[in-house]
Amino acid sequence: MPVVNKELENSILNLLSKNLMSVTQVANTLGIRKDLASKYLEFMRQQGKLELFVVGKSNVYTVPRSVQADRRYARTIAITSGKGGVGKTVVTINLASALMEFKTNVIAVDADVKMSSLGLQLGMYYFPVTLNNILKDNVDILNALYMHPSGLRIIPASLSIDDVDISNFSNFSKSFANRYFDNTILLVDSPPGLEENTIQVMKACKETIVVTTPEIPAIADAIKTIDTAREVGSKVLGVIVNRYRRTRKQISVDEIEAVCELPILGVIPEDKMIIKSIYKKMPVVFLNKYAKSSVAFKKIAARLLGFEYKPPLGVFLKRLLIGWRK
Repeated sequence: MPVVNKELENSILNLLSKNLMSVTQVANTLGIRKDLASKYLEFMRQQGKLELFVVGKSNVYTVPRSVQADRRYARTIAITSGKGGVGKTVVTINLASALMEFKTNVIAVDADVKMSSLGLQLGMYYFPVTLNNILKDNVDILNALYMHPSGLRIIPASLSIDDVDISNFSNFSKSFANRYFDNTILLVDSPPGLEENTIQVMKACKETIVVTTPEIPAIADAIKTIDTAREVGSKVLGVIVNRYRRTRKQISVDEIEAVCELPILGVIPEDKMIIKSIYKKMPVVFLNKYAKSSVAFKKIAARLLGFEYKPPLGVFLKRLLIGWRK
């Protein structure tokens, strides 16, 4: 056991409260020897002050939410991607739905004010008040809150092409946090890429999840997004690999985890049921709760909430029966 150094311990806690970092990264950032950093990190983990993930060949540490000082705030999580077309909106909708299945208060927000596709994917087209009105006119949040027939709550963006200054998104985020407390998660569907609107969303959200597909261009852009999120002070929780096909030659999950130096929060398989769910304007988690993709979303949602989800027995047969009926 290393000699307790409260100043060093506080520096580590402050550093890892916003980041997941390897032993080497902690040592370099704090200017201490790697062996000392390794001993101290492991000692703090044994005390329950840190949480350990194994990423590739590296031990990556972070501060568990259970020991963070202030729990009386709404979790604001940006769902981002380095490029368009990786299924970020589908992930936002279904991750929110999976969180609902675990009795969690959750609201999906469409912060992609240029494309505004979240509501459209759910078959919702008429919105008298939207996120645009909140940002431009300081409209109360509850006026822009809508409910899908599934029960999923959303705050949509306007379908008009009027420009809106999304730099006010941080004020929206704070207003939300002041209204909702405990066990409430705001999932924010961010614009793709690294445009200014994306950066403003990540600045406003305490946490970020990066979505990628298992192709080199998407992964390269995901790495840039991870670096940018860290630069603006948003804690990157990990990576979701979407549209994964086990039968095709592609980048493996282990390789993605290694190059991103972050935990893989979950892998969403290529699933025809998702295509059907988009056609029916219903989240796949509700359309077929036993579908391969639905189970994957529930596993990610459970991980965000701090437990492990185990599918029920006979899930394969139930999946086939429900899929046939749908």
